[in-house]
Amino acid sequence: MPLTRLSRARHARWHVPQFIRILLPLVVTIACLDILQRTVALPDLAELGATLGALSLHQWLGALIATTISFWALGRYDSVAHRHLQTGLDGRGARRAGMAAIALSQTIGFGLITGAFARWRLMPALGPVTATRLTAMVSVSFMMALAAICATALVMVGDTSQMRLIGTLMMAALATGLVLSAVFPVMRMGPVALRWPSLTAQLAFAGWALIDVTAAGTALWLLLPAGSEITLTALLPAYFIALGVALLSSAPGGAGAFELALCALLPTTAGADIIAAIVAFRLIYYALPACVAGATLLFPRAFSKEGSIDELGHDIRDAAHLPHHRTCAETQVIAQNGGRIHAFGLNQLAVLDTTQASIALFGPISGRISETLDGLRHHGRSRNSAACLYKCDAVCAQAARKAGWRVLRIASEAVLSPNRFQDQGPRLRQLRRKLRQAEKAGVVVLPASDALPLEQMSHVDAAWRARHGRARGTTMGRFEPGYLQRQEVFLAWQDDEIVGFMSFHAAAEEWCLDLVRLRPDAPDGTGHALIRAALTDAAARAIPRLSLAAVPDHLLARHFDKGLRRFKESFAPTWEPRYAAAPNWTQMALALADLIRLVHWPEPIRTPPASTSQQQALSQEDLADMTWEAAAAYVANLPSSGVEQTISQPPHNELEENAFALSRRA
Repeated sequence: MPLTRLSRARHARWHVPQFIRILLPLVVTIACLDILQRTVALPDLAELGATLGALSLHQWLGALIATTISFWALGRYDSVAHRHLQTGLDGRGARRAGMAAIALSQTIGFGLITGAFARWRLMPALGPVTATRLTAMVSVSFMMALAAICATALVMVGDTSQMRLIGTLMMAALATGLVLSAVFPVMRMGPVALRWPSLTAQLAFAGWALIDVTAAGTALWLLLPAGSEITLTALLPAYFIALGVALLSSAPGGAGAFELALCALLPTTAGADIIAAIVAFRLIYYALPACVAGATLLFPRAFSKEGSIDELGHDIRDAAHLPHHRTCAETQVIAQNGGRIHAFGLNQLAVLDTTQASIALFGPISGRISETLDGLRHHGRSRNSAACLYKCDAVCAQAARKAGWRVLRIASEAVLSPNRFQDQGPRLRQLRRKLRQAEKAGVVVLPASDALPLEQMSHVDAAWRARHGRARGTTMGRFEPGYLQRQEVFLAWQDDEIVGFMSFHAAAEEWCLDLVRLRPDAPDGTGHALIRAALTDAAARAIPRLSLAAVPDHLLARHFDKGLRRFKESFAPTWEPRYAAAPNWTQMALALADLIRLVHWPEPIRTPPASTSQQQALSQEDLADMTWEAAAAYVANLPSSGVEQTISQPPHNELEENAFALSRRA
């Protein structure tokens, strides 16, 4: 018996919050209607019927057209939400389902439940969980967009200084949130990670919401009785604010709260006209769309053909499928930064998907760049992100410019020919001097064997990090055992100790400098000796091209460390220009800004996981408690296939600079 009472008590406590959530909107509606009746001279039914009957046909038709435009914008709004959640659905069915869901939820109320049910009913492929997530995202993002619209309205047409101040504070808070969402795109709350929409998505939300509420407000204005002195410019700001109040009330259709707020914001002498227009507006904007939406729920088959955003021939693979025969060795950096190989037909790009952009790195892996530009732009649009080519060569830049893209020179890449390289001549005088200094100090450079001396290398890396500070990454490599195993590594020895090492991305036709690690006490010329040894080894293997990677070469390049260019210039390389390209300057700015963020604050390295038995031996928590050196040694023994595992590492620095990395003195 006590257990039964306890069970009933828990059952009662469980249902109390649900009961309050259901009852509260009804209480708010009744209270608002009571206040409205006390403060506004409401027309009786006969007067209301006569006013509605006096509305002309063109008023009804105009309101119907405005309603259609409003729901058309809402359908596009749903498309943006689909792209953010990567549902893979972006056809007419998805947009129509969104319009139907909003038509029902705004009329019936309980938007999360009714909206999710409608979307799931019309698009079964979504599933109930995704449909609920989609509905919640649409609701929250619309409230934020409406807040921005209301803040702007208060600042522009506020009657009092207090209203303008409130609008200004709201705009400042929203702008701060917008910036923070770009700087910190993922918010973690315990085990839950919330990914903010991209800036492109947020601006799209605001744009479609503005079209929606402006069209809806226009429909209301068109239904005002003849002779009303309320102008459209006076009605729209009041409508925006009243709509926000109605949504916050959670009442079905915002009943009561909407009428009360609108009458309070507009001239009190027009109360009867406003109420009559609202009744007509509810018929044309609420009742009619709800009836259409209800009919579609009865016959959902017409909405079962969801449009996929992936075009024919578009394939995505991970970095393990990088071909050895490729035009650019540096694309191997995607083995560490989370990039993937995107195939558009027979053409392949190494694409890094960031929060704000889809960035193709270094030009095509294979095929023609001209045949991938539309696919890359479509892929970016499918994620609500910008599309960008980054550090591509002049041929790719010319093809992008011919396709109407905007092109910007950002870097110069130092290129050598191992087969023809000789350290003779006046231009190589500094190199010869540095090599003699290293030789005099007893520095010997040898290629690393398959079994890398990771313990000593990690000590060199730790000493380098202690001097140079925070790591840079994303478009540059970072010290990580699994990553180094895929590269050509050269070690500088002095008295049986490693004083430095370099690694190179390796492809059939090119090597590209990646990591440079020198101990602070390494003899002068050690770095030059490492590259000289790599040139000799590359020539022995008939590698026709060795890249020393890029240095900044743009308007802000003078603010960067000039020592980097001098170091590479000592090898008398050929300097080749590198470019960034995007469909427009806005997308260019978004992509490059996000790259700056990721270069200086890179995400954790993704390394291959352990086998099943090894995973049982060491859990993620075990790895988190290990020192970096121990974790490095453990990861070095892991196989190269399976599910990815993420291990964070301490900061370090590289010699090779990203074209947009901010300079810092060592």
